[in-house]
Amino acid sequence: MASNLNSEFNYRYQVIGSTPWEKIKTLQGFLVGRKRAAVLEECAALKYQAKLEELNHLREIPAAKHLILNLRAEILELESHLDDQKHAFELNRNEIKILEKLMAELYVEVEPTRLKHEDGTPYTDDEMFEANANYEFTVTVGREIQAEIYANGRPSPAKLLNAMSNPQTLAALKLVGIVPNEAVLLMKTDVVGLLGNSTAE
Repeated sequence: MASNLNSEFNYRYQVIGSTPWEKIKTLQGFLVGRKRAAVLEECAALKYQAKLEELNHLREIPAAKHLILNLRAEILELESHLDDQKHAFELNRNEIKILEKLMAELYVEVEPTRLKHEDGTPYTDDEMFEANANYEFTVTVGREIQAEIYANGRPSPAKLLNAMSNPQTLAALKLVGIVPNEAVLLMKTDVVGLLGNSTAE
């Protein structure tokens, strides 16, 4: 029997996205896929009806017996999947409802944060996904570092290096106490200066 590809729990808590905007981006991708799958329900029904019409046509001609038998075999094989196929399309319709419900909840949460252009027009979803990318990175890396601290007592050098790649992320980690306030990010300008001094000597 068919089964859900994802449950409401998975869509709500397990999909990629540490921030609401990123979750919307991920859920939109799932929703597009589910709606495409829904269209296949009509395609499947039309193909089945076409097979039946073709069989009737071959009988009326009448066509060679082996052609009729081959087509009947194809129809029987197709019909053996119809119940499972029907169940799968029902599950797909339910998933669409779940996705639309969760996205509606998320839009209520994020709409107050939607930015506007200088002319007053609001950012599109795609523009908000881009504007939110920095925050998504910061929250994701911050949570990963927290998990390492809980598990190992300290973050890994690789994860800290990842966080240090973005000055705003490092500032946020200082703000919540994950990184000491006195920590200073080594910038490429500092290295260039050191190299210059070394050359002068």
